[in-house]
Amino acid sequence: MQMIWLKLRRKDDRLRRLLSKCRLSKFICFTILSLILTGVRIQAFETIDNKGPQEIIEFHNKNLRDLYNQNELDRTAIKQQVLRSLIALFDFNRLSAQFLQNNWAKMSSFEKEQFVEALKTSFVHEIYSHNTKYSSEGLSSLTLKNQITKEKSAKLEYSFGGNKGKIKLTISMLKYRDASWKITNVKAGKRDLRQRYYSFCKKLLDDYSLAYLIAELKDSDYVVLEDFEGNSIGQLPKDWTWRDKDRNKHKPYKIKEENGNKYLAAEDTGESVILVKETRWNIKKYPYISFRWRAKELPEGGDERFGPTNDSGAAIYITYNKTLLRIPKSVKFVWSTTLPVGSATKRSGIGRPWNVVVESGPENLGEWRTYVLNAYEAYQKTFGGNPPDRPLGIGILSDANSSHSKAYADYDDIRALRHADADSGIKNILKGE
Repeated sequence: MQMIWLKLRRKDDRLRRLLSKCRLSKFICFTILSLILTGVRIQAFETIDNKGPQEIIEFHNKNLRDLYNQNELDRTAIKQQVLRSLIALFDFNRLSAQFLQNNWAKMSSFEKEQFVEALKTSFVHEIYSHNTKYSSEGLSSLTLKNQITKEKSAKLEYSFGGNKGKIKLTISMLKYRDASWKITNVKAGKRDLRQRYYSFCKKLLDDYSLAYLIAELKDSDYVVLEDFEGNSIGQLPKDWTWRDKDRNKHKPYKIKEENGNKYLAAEDTGESVILVKETRWNIKKYPYISFRWRAKELPEGGDERFGPTNDSGAAIYITYNKTLLRIPKSVKFVWSTTLPVGSATKRSGIGRPWNVVVESGPENLGEWRTYVLNAYEAYQKTFGGNPPDRPLGIGILSDANSSHSKAYADYDDIRALRHADADSGIKNILKGE
């Protein structure tokens, strides 16, 4: 049995490394793993209808052992079986509401769906990646010590362990209206699954953002800062705002859809409204920024060095922080009409952003263009020093007010990346007015 585990772990080194870095409680792995959550054959769920809590636990434990007795183990198939077991035995919406408390009620249905999927992934990663902590001889033993079963609730106490020691497990379950039993909590000794996930989620929401929490739960290589998928076609994007001075202006932005994919379309004819979204992430852990855009029309004679020509066909802002006087420090990645790619410039004046040219001229108009840049390094090469750990958010601007012309562009898939082969995009500094 142990050889099978070793074989699995060698096949998936990434998941082993993932677990070693995981900040969530590892007790979840060795508790739920041997009880319920790995490799249950989907067709077998039909055989546990009308069974009691103890029978359900024992049924899943038996199927787990049967699975690991198979000669061939397919990693993808096992992970799919794990997920099926998770869905069958946990009410993820209920758990999510408990983990997020008041934040859950404020979230849209799209955000709730994204969080639930991330939570499932977190469970699967932990379960699949970790061998039992208490035995070096295959799966640990499970012995029922006490059971309190009422009409609609149950608490089962087990002795769990092997040749390396034992621990007391307490499993709480509720009976639902359809007569199914769902696990609502697991305790390993004094460690509480529900409390640990609640603390983890609260800390990341307080310090960062929902997007960052979702990425951390999935142990993703990127944070989705915005992909516009949770928005309504024809409307302004949700959770984006604008400066007070632009409150009464027409907002030249709306959500569109193409081949089933939603994106933001900008059609500026002189409004010059910056859309801003507050979303925080750990820029030391995810130092790169990626995005894609499609410019359709560039402002005539746009040159970001000077006020009378300070227009850009497309621009993505990163606002890193604000000074003591609440003045923002931002880098603005632009599609310029005239300035060469790789140039950076900043006009004098309070609160002016650094403009970094990542695309220039009309050659690639009408094409979706994807960019990956080192946002951490971009701050170092412009403002100097290291950026704060948590940027304040992102912004979008297509403007043609200075040139009295047009700036049309589309935007999508703004992400912070953990790894990339990219630099800041800054090759030379151009003096601005």
